[in-house]
Amino acid sequence: MDKKTLLRLLPVIFLGIIVWIIPTPQGLIDITLSSKLAKNPAEAVKFAANTWHMFGIYAAILCGLIVKPFAEPIIVMIILAVASLFMDPTKVYAGYGSPSVVFLLSVVLACGAFTKTGLGKRIAFVLLEKLGKTKFGRTSIGLAYILLICDLILSPATGSNTSRSAIVFPIFKGVCESLGSTPTENPKKLGAYLELTYHMISMGTAVLFLTGMASNAVIASTIQSSGGAVLSWMFWFKAAIVPGAIVLFIIPLVMYKLYKPEIKELGDIDHLIVKAKSEMGPMKSKEKILLGIFIFSILGWMFGPQIVIGPIKGVDMRVVAFLFIGLELLFGIMTWDDLLKEKMAWSMYMWYGGFFGSAAILANGKFYPFLASLLKKYLNLAHVNGWLVILILLLMAFAVKYFFVSNSAYIGAIYPIILTLALTTQANITVLSLLLAFFGGYSCWLTNYGNGASIYIYSQGYVDQKDWYRVGTIMVGIVMLVYVIVALPYWKIIGIY
Repeated sequence: MDKKTLLRLLPVIFLGIIVWIIPTPQGLIDITLSSKLAKNPAEAVKFAANTWHMFGIYAAILCGLIVKPFAEPIIVMIILAVASLFMDPTKVYAGYGSPSVVFLLSVVLACGAFTKTGLGKRIAFVLLEKLGKTKFGRTSIGLAYILLICDLILSPATGSNTSRSAIVFPIFKGVCESLGSTPTENPKKLGAYLELTYHMISMGTAVLFLTGMASNAVIASTIQSSGGAVLSWMFWFKAAIVPGAIVLFIIPLVMYKLYKPEIKELGDIDHLIVKAKSEMGPMKSKEKILLGIFIFSILGWMFGPQIVIGPIKGVDMRVVAFLFIGLELLFGIMTWDDLLKEKMAWSMYMWYGGFFGSAAILANGKFYPFLASLLKKYLNLAHVNGWLVILILLLMAFAVKYFFVSNSAYIGAIYPIILTLALTTQANITVLSLLLAFFGGYSCWLTNYGNGASIYIYSQGYVDQKDWYRVGTIMVGIVMLVYVIVALPYWKIIGIY
């Protein structure tokens, strides 16, 4: 272990130890007793102490995810191993069996098939060929809309928008390079516009579906465990579709005004398409089968809960995700070795399973109501207008986004605090839950490290950091306006609040 790693590890160790040795707050003991989690005061003291110790573990994990002395799974595994020496291991490791955690794992594993079969690449080139023949498709803004459509088609079932970005953007980057726009030569000719626009698109499509990016499952489970709304796949989609579709539609247009490319007409790009088609060959049987499974999965996530056949009383979204993988394996689209090679999926499972399990124990131990009562003493918003409270809490959430490299760590750290505060106010919890869910994606626009896709897209090198931050901040402001004007009335009409 080098000196730099040790310096990063020390605050993780000290934070966990300090919280652990602090006496259990009386307020937590009182809530434990009043919630009937314990039969008598002595039992309440013991139960509350376990909850408080788990908070120490949670705080240490969170600190580790932020300062990163090691990779996330290593941090979580070490902390949980130490914790299980003093606590019941079945509770410490319970998060790994959580349906939400397993759902996240299965969706991210399933999306690897799009890369292996080349279906994602084929969809992009088919769109480029068909739409590129039109006059509009031969323009810079038309190319941005083709990019949008391609990402939108893939987004419902590619649970990682980082993986999706790695499939889609290189194809369009090739178009830029063929027109003489590279990161070092003429970047603003076309490449800078497409790179920054695609960052907006990638997060915009991710917001539409619960399965649009890995962080969404983290968001949904964190919101639910913190006292917020229960966000099923269909409920998420129903709430997101109208405002989210409007945001997606205006992205290329607004970006054309904010960050206009130097060329308007693309000229001839047929040679790129012909070359790609020659390399890919005709559509293979595995691609066709994957396309069918892909459509089946989307329909399953949309309508599964309404399916009633004999003893089957609805099909859970997690069942659909498992069927997705199962069918890929059954038809030989993916092998077990292929799944084992999906390092990002297993890495996410290892760290998020432990993190989620810790958060669930805190929720079951009534830690968040205790935290709410504590925060209320210092920030009492109980008598403030509910809509103003929502605005204040959202701005608070945005303000600290800059301090987090990991979007999941940001969600795990900030969302429980925001929702805990909201529970003591007049704010509509369902509305706040949805806004937090969707702006968990949009807030990634603020920085070049908002999530994995942000880091990947920024690394293409067309856009400097100053422009990235400036345009991202403006776009977040525009989207907030869209949600005020469109989303809130729409949610009212469909009965969400």
